[in-house]
Amino acid sequence: MLYQGVILAGGHSKRFGSPKAFAEKDGFPFYTYSIKALEKHCQSLVLVTNPHLKKQFDQAITKQSINIVNDEPEFRGQGPLSGIYTAMKNFPAEWYFVSPIDVPFISAKVYELLLDHVSNKYDVIVPIVKEKLQPLLAIYHHSLQGAIKRSLQMQQNSLQEFLVNKKIKYVFIECDQFFININNQEDYRTYIQG
Repeated sequence: MLYQGVILAGGHSKRFGSPKAFAEKDGFPFYTYSIKALEKHCQSLVLVTNPHLKKQFDQAITKQSINIVNDEPEFRGQGPLSGIYTAMKNFPAEWYFVSPIDVPFISAKVYELLLDHVSNKYDVIVPIVKEKLQPLLAIYHHSLQGAIKRSLQMQQNSLQEFLVNKKIKYVFIECDQFFININNQEDYRTYIQG
């Protein structure tokens, strides 16, 4: 079975004030934690970003096994669904392991727990942590590509709405630290510098 890692790095980090991907925890940029969590389970990785950041990633990431691409031009700026679609269109696989770049406490353990539930009975394997869905740290089946494209064409780019009526396996995960999301400078001070 072919597993493709997808790192979503297309946002503009407006609330944070500078590109979050390059903010650091313990001396390492945030995006490296997503890479580390995914590479244990995936044969290859793709980092999907925007044209403003691509050059910076090209210079920072020297690993041959990581592809760095821009969102598909047709759907650029339409959020995480656009990044997932870009990966599916350009990097054929059976399952896509997705991670954003602003979760510096993420661990390969999360995907290990999700991997136990991979089955063709499901479209998506999604963690639930403290009653909150975590669709940005989930595993998506390749068969969703057409449905994602149709949603994007209609400019319906909410990931939560997209998941309505899909065959989802929910996986309850106790540890919420893996899912701490750094949105702004206050979060950074609280979780990283604190």
